[in-house]
Amino acid sequence: MKKPFCELVALLLYSTALGCAQSQSAPSGLPPAAAAVGPVQVAPDVASALVVQKAPIKYPDAARKAGIQGIVELRVVISSSGEVKEVAVVSGDSALAQAAVDAVRQWKYKPYLVEGSPVEMETQVSANFQLKSTGQPGSLPLGIFRDNAYTNDYFDMYYPISRDWARETNLMRSKLSSEKAAQGRYVLLAAVRIPADTSPLNADSSFTVLAVNRSGTQDCKQYLDLSANSVQAQKEGKQKGQTSQFTVAGRDFYRVDFESRLGDQRAFLCTAAKDYFLQWNIVGWSKQGVETAVATLNSLTAIPPAPPSSMPANGPPRPERVQVTSGMSTGLLIKRVTPDYPPEAKHAGIQGSVVLQAVINKSGDVVDLEIISGPMELVVSAVSAVRKWKYRPYVLNGEPVAVQTNVIVKYTLGR
Repeated sequence: MKKPFCELVALLLYSTALGCAQSQSAPSGLPPAAAAVGPVQVAPDVASALVVQKAPIKYPDAARKAGIQGIVELRVVISSSGEVKEVAVVSGDSALAQAAVDAVRQWKYKPYLVEGSPVEMETQVSANFQLKSTGQPGSLPLGIFRDNAYTNDYFDMYYPISRDWARETNLMRSKLSSEKAAQGRYVLLAAVRIPADTSPLNADSSFTVLAVNRSGTQDCKQYLDLSANSVQAQKEGKQKGQTSQFTVAGRDFYRVDFESRLGDQRAFLCTAAKDYFLQWNIVGWSKQGVETAVATLNSLTAIPPAPPSSMPANGPPRPERVQVTSGMSTGLLIKRVTPDYPPEAKHAGIQGSVVLQAVINKSGDVVDLEIISGPMELVVSAVSAVRKWKYRPYVLNGEPVAVQTNVIVKYTLGR
């Protein structure tokens, strides 16, 4: 497969240095004892002028292959001697964040002076991961996930997803990037519906949203007709009924249904957006499962106006969410529900670890899960259990904040 992008560049975004190098005057009104209270808030452009040793930020190979790019915002605490003491992720894709954290931990700063004395300082660093385009079609903004919703500015798409759906977007992006026919196709969103109480431990449907270059195909109906012919020619499924049309959120959609040779129910949905077709590939283990996935479109809207900025008068904004290690989050766990070992998986001798990316809110509840890796026969059990876990709130600067972390659930067959 030709790679749609050539070598990529990871750049640090900095404002122009103010020209102050070794000494600074204390901000107006700052008491001499400020260092005893906590780190002094320092603007990013001022802090950037104090960097004396900078480790380069390496673009993660997995993120590059999956076409993931964007900006990672970090909160950094520097000791009075200029050593980096703490790095926390404020925002950014988890596939990129760890690379930025690992590099910035190695940076060295000149001490920040208040009335001639070195003090601890707190600032923000931005790392911009950007893929370079070759002569191939330009890179497509893949959108972001926040507050149980997928947002894509390029397509003016705001798509809330309920807690019943566990995402597997990064997993599907990596899978697509390894396929020879993936050029011109981008995974925007992928999710599996795992009801709160599942018996047996099965998901009931899944869907993947792709952005596909329109090429020479004129409209969605023609595109779906070609897809339907391909499915039937390869004997992967049998079409059920004719292609239908409906409208949601001002977008015209077309739909075609199949019964696959594996016995499950499938549907392809398509709507045109700019130079792309947005295609929903839906799999349900029943007709109702398919309709449940189709019903998620009812929440699709244009992007709502951004809320007013809440920038504090002094220093950088308090992060809405920080990233912590799995070991740190395990130390905060106060209620752990043991997952049930799926009988079919046990009978088949399937064991291993399921890795989930979790968002834990200020109250310690798990509010969002992304499937990172693990045997699919065990994933539903892991998600069902971890949703019920409870954590102590993570406290930052005296106030609880939401955190993002990895959760590892191990399944081992008894000897």
